[in-house]
Amino acid sequence: MNIRQLEAFHTTIETGSVTLAGERLGISQPAVSKLLRSFSETCGFQLFTRAGGRLVPTLEARMLAVEVDRMFAGTKRIARLAEAVRNREWGEVTMAAPAALATRYLTQALSPFLAEQPDIHLTLQSRNSPRIGELVAAGQVDIGLSVLPFEQSNVRSEIIMRFAMICVLPAAHRLAEKQVIEIDDLRNESFVSLPRDDCSLMTVDRAFQMRGVQKRNRIEVPLSETACSLVANGVGISIVPPFVGLDYPDSRLVRRPLLPETFMDVWLLTPGSRPPSLASEKLVEFIRIAVSPFDQRTMR
Repeated sequence: MNIRQLEAFHTTIETGSVTLAGERLGISQPAVSKLLRSFSETCGFQLFTRAGGRLVPTLEARMLAVEVDRMFAGTKRIARLAEAVRNREWGEVTMAAPAALATRYLTQALSPFLAEQPDIHLTLQSRNSPRIGELVAAGQVDIGLSVLPFEQSNVRSEIIMRFAMICVLPAAHRLAEKQVIEIDDLRNESFVSLPRDDCSLMTVDRAFQMRGVQKRNRIEVPLSETACSLVANGVGISIVPPFVGLDYPDSRLVRRPLLPETFMDVWLLTPGSRPPSLASEKLVEFIRIAVSPFDQRTMR
């Protein structure tokens, strides 16, 4: 029993004709008949009879056809899977990003990609940047986005975005009328701040110190999105990345550039110990597009 015999049998059952089976398989009718005879001999029973000039499968052939059909359905699935992998439409990708990106923006930005690629299974983790570097180095994450560089020989890294922090204010705040907020404007303002170990907070605090302005932290929250929620409700002001708080209308939350500009980099980290999967490469392409509106390197 060989695959060509099974193909001839399967196609003849499907088409009901040796001639049509030959056309589909690209071989002659005598060649199909020869394959069917040898397959019948291998099986040890008759596969077809003729009735009124038509080829009719025997009961034994119909029983056998059920299993042969399952086998060919499996090979078709394998062929479709191979094509999907080749076209980067299938795969499993694990990604880690800081909460400011993972909480809302990335989920919204990647939704069109995921909707178009239903066979890609994505796991998105929210982690701090030092931990993201460790996960990529250990090969536990396929794609990492970090606001800190991670210099290890087994990690590939590149800057994927450089963004400028912005000031968010309640719409009714006295500074909302200004088109640009300067750090000197923020003396004695009530701040909604991120945790003390947050990398963006460290960057903002350094900018305040360089201007000799004391920042008055009134409320500490774990996420930039939470800070925007409090600001939108009139509790205070905050300085956040430009890709958070995008869902709030101008009637509730005002977004303004901050001077002097305070920049942060986002690094793309991938394991250097193995080549990226085709699915990972496709996702990275989409991430580049998703972050490009905030990349200051392309705006200058």
